[in-house]
Amino acid sequence: MEEIARFLAEHPPFSLLAKEQVQSIASKIQIEYFPAEHNVLIAGGAPAEYLYVICRGSVDLMQQQAQPYRVLDTLGEGDVFGEVSLMHAQPHFVTVRTREETLVYMLSKELFHTLRKDSPAFRYYFTASKVERLHMALNQHRADADPELFQMRMADLMRRGLVTVPPTATIRETASIMREHNISSVIIDSTPPGILSDRDLRNRVVAQGLAYDTPVTEVMSSPVLTLPEESLVFEGLTFMLERRIHHMPITRNDKIIGMVTDGDIIRQQSNSPLLLSRQLDRAHTIKDMRGYTNQVEATAIHLLKAGTHVRDIGRVVAIAHDALLKRLLHDAEAQFGPPPCAYAWLVTGSEGRYEQTLRTDQDNALVYADDAPPEAEAYFAQLARHIVDQLVACGFPLCPGDVMATNPHWRQPLHVWKQYFTTWITKPEEEALMHAATFFDYRRVGGTLEIEAALRPIIEGARHQQIFLARLARNALRQRPPLGFFRNFLVENNGSNRGMVDLKERGTALVVEIARIYALAAGVPATNTLARLEMAAVNGSISKVGAEELAAAYELISLLRLRHQSDQVSDGEPITNRVAIAQLPKLEQRDLKEAFTTITKAQQSLDQKFQVMLLG
Repeated sequence: MEEIARFLAEHPPFSLLAKEQVQSIASKIQIEYFPAEHNVLIAGGAPAEYLYVICRGSVDLMQQQAQPYRVLDTLGEGDVFGEVSLMHAQPHFVTVRTREETLVYMLSKELFHTLRKDSPAFRYYFTASKVERLHMALNQHRADADPELFQMRMADLMRRGLVTVPPTATIRETASIMREHNISSVIIDSTPPGILSDRDLRNRVVAQGLAYDTPVTEVMSSPVLTLPEESLVFEGLTFMLERRIHHMPITRNDKIIGMVTDGDIIRQQSNSPLLLSRQLDRAHTIKDMRGYTNQVEATAIHLLKAGTHVRDIGRVVAIAHDALLKRLLHDAEAQFGPPPCAYAWLVTGSEGRYEQTLRTDQDNALVYADDAPPEAEAYFAQLARHIVDQLVACGFPLCPGDVMATNPHWRQPLHVWKQYFTTWITKPEEEALMHAATFFDYRRVGGTLEIEAALRPIIEGARHQQIFLARLARNALRQRPPLGFFRNFLVENNGSNRGMVDLKERGTALVVEIARIYALAAGVPATNTLARLEMAAVNGSISKVGAEELAAAYELISLLRLRHQSDQVSDGEPITNRVAIAQLPKLEQRDLKEAFTTITKAQQSLDQKFQVMLLG
């Protein structure tokens, strides 16, 4: 009985139940052996009397009407069948035939209905959609979020009433009020309101030698960035981190009612991402900045362990890396002199999509204005070399494919980039498709050159280029999820990677490609994979259900991948995307199969939609 209980506890829906419940179920299990090619249930026959759980072996689900029978799906170890017939007391809608010698555990229909009645989790599992089951798996693998931070509202962190000063106040009077109330910022009750912080006093008053009887309105910041009181702390945290602000006024009905500081949030969580801003402010050497990037990585791992969604972790990491890059660019311009013309520093790949979590190699490019003077190329070549070298010193390896601003091909004036984008779409050869997949995920991080109006319309025009989309789809189908016909894992067979599966190459990267194609077909501007799926569904490029299933699969694989990499960091091992399947718990194996099956289904839909087979 203990062996049966252990097996059940590793597979849903029994893994959702308490240990005592599983042991009770195990004591009531019947065991049955079926030879190969045996019909366990027959379509249109008598209703099922049991819920079947496959212990060893496999079964085919066969379509009744087809001659010869057509296999709709294959179930293996841990899978269940018979539930639909049990729930509706009707004949089974497909024939279930053993593919090989198969051992099953059987729950009587009375026990099945009792469990459905007494256990909401058990009941929900059998009525949930596929996307709901994927989310159930996702929630099982995600640690419980810290209720003291991630489930709180910003307003919950306000520690005192709002302190204001009138717009007629002087700097001296304002500073006295701040000292009296022991606060680091104050709201000026002007129209519109303003804010003054202790940092403003240092930088705008003391450092500039302003007279203390100067009106506070001359040094305050206005208009004031605010958040509504219902905003969650994590929303406020990312808002403050992205804008590198330390004081967050909170509003009710558009009226400021209080203030939350970065210190208020940090007191709730010692490893708060807001500490990153403070650390970068104090960084004066490359060694300091290397320590900063190490802390970004540690923060990502902490957020993972705190139950944060991988999507949110990616955003925090991107914001932190953006801040570093902006600091490096600022320092470089101070060293080399102001740029001879406007430019834009781009990041691409996972960084461009807000999806980088732990450090990977660099992917960047540089665009400069068409009216650049002759000396511009030399300046930007020097700038690019300096920034790329600094990033290497901070722990970001060089790109093996040389997709970096140090490559003259990826350091060009805007009109050349427009030609690149247009040619990649209208002449979609293999190299062009590779470049499109890389650079269409761009994001501007540094510089002042506005490029969106020039480049985004070209990308959005791709929705009219069916050959381009079809060839992108063909490329996306060259790699498949690592599942065989019998839903067994297809692992690598050679060398040190024997028994491994690459969760990026055979999992998340496939979803990234599918989402990109549907987004391009819909003409939506998003670059983040989950945002692309959401927007493509709204625009009808992909079905809502298809988008939700694919998004859930992506999140699940991303979570397991990041957790695996977190373990590697903790163990001092090199970060990889490969996992040894046999070493994973049975529950993780099953959930990965469900996610990979979802990707396979999405690839089939992609093939049909873009008629890839017609390309030859």
